Amino acid sequence: MLSVKVNKQLREFPLEIAFDVKPAETLVIIGPSGCGKTTILNIIAGLVEPDEGRIALAGEALYDAASRVSVPTEERRVGYVFQDFALFPHMTVSQNVAYGLRARHHPKGEIPGKVAEVLRLLGITDLGDRRPSALSGGERQRVALARAIACDAEMLLLDEPLGSLDAQTRGRVRGELQRMLRVIGRIAIMVTHDYIDALTFGDRICVMDRGRVLQMGPRDQLLHNPKSRFVAELTGVNFFEGTISAGSEDGLAEIWVGDSCLYAASDQRQMGGTLVAFFPSEVTITREPPASSARNVFRTEIRDIIHMGDKVRLSLNGALPMCAEITADALEDLEVGEGDAVYASLKATAVKTYR
Repeated sequence: MLSVKVNKQLREFPLEIAFDVKPAETLVIIGPSGCGKTTILNIIAGLVEPDEGRIALAGEALYDAASRVSVPTEERRVGYVFQDFALFPHMTVSQNVAYGLRARHHPKGEIPGKVAEVLRLLGITDLGDRRPSALSGGERQRVALARAIACDAEMLLLDEPLGSLDAQTRGRVRGELQRMLRVIGRIAIMVTHDYIDALTFGDRICVMDRGRVLQMGPRDQLLHNPKSRFVAELTGVNFFEGTISAGSEDGLAEIWVGDSCLYAASDQRQMGGTLVAFFPSEVTITREPPASSARNVFRTEIRDIIHMGDKVRLSLNGALPMCAEITADALEDLEVGEGDAVYASLKATAVKTYR
């Protein structure tokens, strides 16, 4: 297990972080640029020293301010995958993977066998003689992972590992990376600003802003129970603060968000303030009033269209601003664009309420 509890004064705000990561678990740290995500990775790797606190891996202190312990980076058994992969362009794949072993004075005679073992584990044995310029984005990522784990790293640190890939490649490589992390079975900490990456990879997700943890927990907890609008926006959930005004006999709660009324299938009957959330994928878009049985129907306008591979996210600007997520084919069939009026509908069972 990795245990981290550290403080560091950054230029604009203090960084205060505390978490544990279990063996073979992936923790995703998500937040906007400049919130301290990469600094956390650098602190764990030993590239940046905190002001106080403790970092321990499998019970052994990597850093302890109280006892003045600070294990050098090269002795921490940490594999670091940088956003741009940082492969040496003049070296072959095998030479890139072997570099860390040589730098850590691994027995020379054992290096070729270790390199072959790692390349086989990640399915890139046939790439050993190629240089990075001859590799695809996904292949470069695998090589970066191979180099990171070759030195028997007990944990992996991944800094925006999909950030340098184009949108089309990112979707394919995302699935490959998810599978590889399961195969490798190491502690992994990934930082990202992309909620799709967070939900794809995170066994647990830590939402940060300006050096502070706003919410941390399993992905389902953050999806179904975001504690603030900031958390909801980062995880892609529609989130509102409303007021329950009444409950009906058919099991529906009437919730007012400003001048808009939402119906939710909820057993929450206590009148007063409540938090409301629903997934963009639960929102159906039509050009005409829907013929479905959905209890929540809003006439709205498409403000923005964001393409995400085979999915499309629509930002809707109506009495109840929200996001909808539909397939690219569905958008084409609708024949609508930014500025067009549409109807957004969702079932009462899709609306979650909590306090």
